[in-house]
Amino acid sequence: MIAARNAAATIAAQLDAICAQETALAWEVVVVDDESTDGTRAIVDEYAAKWPNIRMISGRGLGVSAARNAGIKASSAPAIVTVDADDVVAQGWLSAMAAALNEAPLVAGALEIWSLNPARVIDTRGSRLTLGPGSYSGIFQFAHSCNLGVQRRVLDTVGGFDESLTAGEDIEFSYRCWRNGIHLAYAESAVVHYRYRTTLRGLWKQGIAYGRIRPLLRRRFTADGISVPPGNSARALVGIIKRTPSLFTGKGRANWVFNTAGVIGEISNRDRT
Repeated sequence: MIAARNAAATIAAQLDAICAQETALAWEVVVVDDESTDGTRAIVDEYAAKWPNIRMISGRGLGVSAARNAGIKASSAPAIVTVDADDVVAQGWLSAMAAALNEAPLVAGALEIWSLNPARVIDTRGSRLTLGPGSYSGIFQFAHSCNLGVQRRVLDTVGGFDESLTAGEDIEFSYRCWRNGIHLAYAESAVVHYRYRTTLRGLWKQGIAYGRIRPLLRRRFTADGISVPPGNSARALVGIIKRTPSLFTGKGRANWVFNTAGVIGEISNRDRT
C-alpha cells in the first residue's frame, strides 16, 4: 500500500519496481492519492490501466496516517505492507516480506540508503537505518513505515496508524504492538532503497517534524508508565553551535540544517500537552 501526495517525480520508479517483482504470489497495490496537486493521479491511472492489480483511491488530505488507514480499509488482504511513493523496492522484496509475514505478525523490512542519495545527505542522517529495526531509546524496536508489514489480525487488535501524528506514527504504532505482546521480526532480505530529502528546505521541514514529535511521544509513553530518558535540548544546542563552521560546506550545511531543525522542533513542543 502506498500513500502518495504530490509524488509525480518518484512514484513511477516505485511502481515499476513493484511490477517487476519475480513472484508467484497474488498481490495488489492500493495507492491512496492524498489530494495531490501535481501529476500523481495521472501517472497512477496509467499504471492501473496496464496492471489490474494496481488501483487508486482518494484520500482526504489529512496526512499520511489517515491515507494509510484508508488504504488498509480498502484492502481485504490478510497482510498489509506499507511503502512510500518516493522509495524503490529491491528485487525479491515482495517474496521476502511475504515469507516473513507467514512467520511473524509484524515485520520490519531492511533499508538501503546508498543507491538513491548523495553522500552529503547521507551524512546528515548516518547509516543507522541500515542496521536493522528502529529502536526507541533501547526500550522497544519499531518498523519504519516505508517498509512495514503487518498481519490483518494485528490491525484488528491494536488499530491503525494514529491520524493525529504528523511524524513518528510508525514508532507509535509499533509501541502499541509491543505493549500488546506482538512480536516484531526483521526481514533482512526484504530491501527497500530509501530516499532521503535532498533539499535544504526538505531537510528543514522533516527535521522540524521529527523534533516536534519526540516530546509528544515521551509524554505519551511516560503516561503509560514507561521510563523514557528525558531529552537534552541544551546539549543539542551546544552541538549545533559547535558545528556552525560546517555551514561553509555542502555536506555540513545539510547536516546543520537537519539537526538544527530537529532541536528547534523539539524545544517548540516540549512543554505542550
